[in-house]
Amino acid sequence: MMSNNRNKKKTRLYVGCGNHRLDGFIHTDINILKNKHSNPPDFLCDMTHHIPLKDNNVDFIWSRGTIEHLTYRELVNHFLECARILKHGGIVRAVVPDFDKMINDYKNKKHLKFDEILPDFPNNNYVETFITQVLYPDHYYLHNEYTLKKILGSCGFSNAKI
Repeated sequence: MMSNNRNKKKTRLYVGCGNHRLDGFIHTDINILKNKHSNPPDFLCDMTHHIPLKDNNVDFIWSRGTIEHLTYRELVNHFLECARILKHGGIVRAVVPDFDKMINDYKNKKHLKFDEILPDFPNNNYVETFITQVLYPDHYYLHNEYTLKKILGSCGFSNAKI
């Protein structure tokens, strides 16, 4: 008898979810950020120390606008923890600001308006746009293809794609 892998339920984890929720995901965050539009995360944990899931248990790990808020050491710890819980052949996918794109936008004098979401930052020209993107509240490490591939490789991941 053959088994059909497509019928197996995939374990999908959303780390650093904040108030955002995705159907079919286990949600983790370090804080309870409950509002009228979302429930608390499934697990409260520090993704840089321990994610309370068994080894080799997760098919897909997702983060969005999270890892740039980690120091280099915290990011390495996080990816080591991801490697622990991820099944062989599993995937880590992260949406993160691209420092190379920020630099290119600056060189090309591209001005993006952030007044609505960052009222405490001046944002009247491309120079201020660049500074706002770099200093966005508690960005600790800025990434590009090189930094992400290097960190992922040092944590045992291969086949990193940007």
